[in-house]
Amino acid sequence: MRESHNIIAAQVGARLKVLRGGETQQDYAKRLGLSQAQYNRYETGKRLAPDNVLQRAAQAAGITPEQLIWGGAAAGPAPEPAVPSVLGYGRAVAQLVELMDSDSQEDLFFYLKAKTQDLQRRQARMRTALEDLEAALKKAV
Repeated sequence: MRESHNIIAAQVGARLKVLRGGETQQDYAKRLGLSQAQYNRYETGKRLAPDNVLQRAAQAAGITPEQLIWGGAAAGPAPEPAVPSVLGYGRAVAQLVELMDSDSQEDLFFYLKAKTQDLQRRQARMRTALEDLEAALKKAV
């Protein structure tokens, strides 16, 4: 396989893994009509999945094959992540947190708290800007 095919196969494989979410490779492969070994070669980027497999995976995720291959930008806005992949991501994060020592968990808590507070401040500034815009519009009318 040429180098460019390796890169594409790896990127498509990574997207397949995200779409699979928390589902096992065995179960996901079965839904796509594949063996687990065959699916594993596609997900790990050892082989580029053929069009019919990409079409079935995209259909199962509610996205277009183009979005599966190239990401959301190729066919409009990125698709909303499927619930299983979000849940799978959450489970993976929870497992990592469980492996952390208490000091690291505390550091993570304060980091997330700071990020949440920053988001709240930005939202408050956006609300203020919107209110100012609405007031200016009322004055102009």
